[in-house]
Amino acid sequence: MSLDQLVKDDEKTPVLCLPHQCEFLSDTWLDRVRDFLAKEISRTDSALPLFSLAMRLVDAPAHLGFDENIAQCSVRFDGSQLQVDRQIEGDFEVLVEGAYQAGLFMAQIVGAQVPGCLAEAEREKQHLFGAQALRMQGQISDARVQGVMARLYDHMARLTVENPDLCHRAEALGLARHIREVEEQGYTVIENAISPEFADDVRAATLRAVMAHDGYQLQWMLYHGQEFERLLQNAPLMTLMDASLGRGAGIGSISAIVRGPGPGGIPLHNDYSMIPEPYPDFAMTGVGVWALEDWTVASGPTWIVPGSHRERRAPNKGEGLDRGVAIEMPKGSVVYFTYGVWHWQGDRSEPGQRVTVHSHFNRGILRGLEPKRVDVQMMHRNAPRLGEMLGEDDWFDKLDAHGRDYLRAGHMAKLQAFTEQRKKLLLSQVSTGPESVLTS
Repeated sequence: MSLDQLVKDDEKTPVLCLPHQCEFLSDTWLDRVRDFLAKEISRTDSALPLFSLAMRLVDAPAHLGFDENIAQCSVRFDGSQLQVDRQIEGDFEVLVEGAYQAGLFMAQIVGAQVPGCLAEAEREKQHLFGAQALRMQGQISDARVQGVMARLYDHMARLTVENPDLCHRAEALGLARHIREVEEQGYTVIENAISPEFADDVRAATLRAVMAHDGYQLQWMLYHGQEFERLLQNAPLMTLMDASLGRGAGIGSISAIVRGPGPGGIPLHNDYSMIPEPYPDFAMTGVGVWALEDWTVASGPTWIVPGSHRERRAPNKGEGLDRGVAIEMPKGSVVYFTYGVWHWQGDRSEPGQRVTVHSHFNRGILRGLEPKRVDVQMMHRNAPRLGEMLGEDDWFDKLDAHGRDYLRAGHMAKLQAFTEQRKKLLLSQVSTGPESVLTS
């Protein structure tokens, strides 16, 4: 299916989200902002004071159709009339400028009304994109307007989908070479994918959960704290998952392992449970293992046999151990492997504990290792991306007595075709690619 086939004759740009969702700064996104603010203004007991804000972001994805790929919008309220459009002439109380992908990162954070939430998000945004990727001048000083803006922020975050252009997103995150490495080697390492501070938070939350269950391994980690909700939606890891498994991939399992010194407890294997051999030449599962402290050979890291995914089968006992590579990476990094690559857990000679979170994803046509449990409150405090991984956009799970959900089926077919097209473009244009922005 070509991109031309995905775009209706009467549409300016392809619609790559479900009707109740929207792409950041699209026409639909602006319509939702206008509708929300109009309702907020109409229900206030006393007139709100004047307020204005504008946003101008460069390097927006081309499919949105903006001139020179510059996405901009403004909101003005003069005490009686509300104006929401794309004009940013004149002065504004608040002006936000920067890169589109950095703006989208912040636009998907639900929690403007939660103390400290946006400060933590700002820290992670700067860690991923740099301090100058998104800049804000001015501020809203009136407390009532601040409340309206916070409610608007959270409302829109619950509707805003991830950038569907895989090629654009990978370039913005510095991940082009990592996607190629996954294709060639079966794995890649994203160094510093989260900040050291967030890695410490996740490690502490993991230890609390595992110790509360008197063990060393624990499943269903997604339901043990909001730290894991945020970790699961990590933009770099999601980009690798999309590239290897396509959109609509679901959670296979989110587990944690705490181990001390001694021999590795997980022998050579792959993660293709009950998949007949020879394996298909497309990936069925993908796993991201998070380092919550520095990984060295002495710490007992994961070992991987590069290129073993080309065997399209499980390893024989002891096979490939002489070709194994120890995954060494700093705290806050993640190793992602897929295509049934062979791996095992190394021996640990260091004192103390190695604490890891394993994010296991399945292509959308497979069942997960863990039963799905959609928590309404969890959905309310997160962007649509988490719901996609929990099957909320799944055209099969939504089947009822009348048949499949063809709205979701059509949406996912369109999104998958667009993703595959952009992946092919990325792989055809990039040989080694620039170093990831995440390693700076």
